[in-house]
Amino acid sequence: MNKSYFILLLLVLTACLRSSDRNGDDSIDDTQQPTEVGCPGGSYPDWDTSYYVLPYPVGKAYPVNLSHCTSSYHAQGQPDQYAIDFDMPIGTRITVARDGSVVHVEETGHDGGFPNNLVVIKHFDNTYALYMHLTFEGAAVAVGDEVLQGDTLGFSGSTGLAGYPHLHFIVTQGDWQYPYTGVPYNFKNTDPNPRSLEMGKTYPAYPY
Repeated sequence: MNKSYFILLLLVLTACLRSSDRNGDDSIDDTQQPTEVGCPGGSYPDWDTSYYVLPYPVGKAYPVNLSHCTSSYHAQGQPDQYAIDFDMPIGTRITVARDGSVVHVEETGHDGGFPNNLVVIKHFDNTYALYMHLTFEGAAVAVGDEVLQGDTLGFSGSTGLAGYPHLHFIVTQGDWQYPYTGVPYNFKNTDPNPRSLEMGKTYPAYPY
């Protein structure tokens, strides 16, 4: 076998191996993609007539780091399976997602420490919206206040079990104390989200 023929054969074999590796990688990537947004079996309302708007002002947009039935504390079967984590710098203004009355406020925690600062709003149908990890003295409402969609609720932070600054938002039924029972929800003032928000995407808040 002469040297030129050997080099040509080696180049052909290398190209074949690379093609095989690429095809293999593509098939692995396909299987790793989520097959369904939201929690399997969850009964979601029509997103464009949802009771909820995004919990930040119109014109703003924030990324979703974890959503319904994704991973960690948001995994399927966990109390927070229907929670959403919005990546927000400390001090970001948070607004009311749905009309209701304030039933609990905690704001004594400092960022990076405990307790977990939060505001809880009760809705007319005995569901609750929990807004968690607010900054120190970051609540702009008090227990007993009646609040409307879009009202300023408080300011985001990194208190409690938060590894980075974000807003942890969840809707529960029957009670708001942990371990609570979350319910499916979505938002009417953003891009289509029939099975709620998708992890890794940024969602703008549109007028409503």
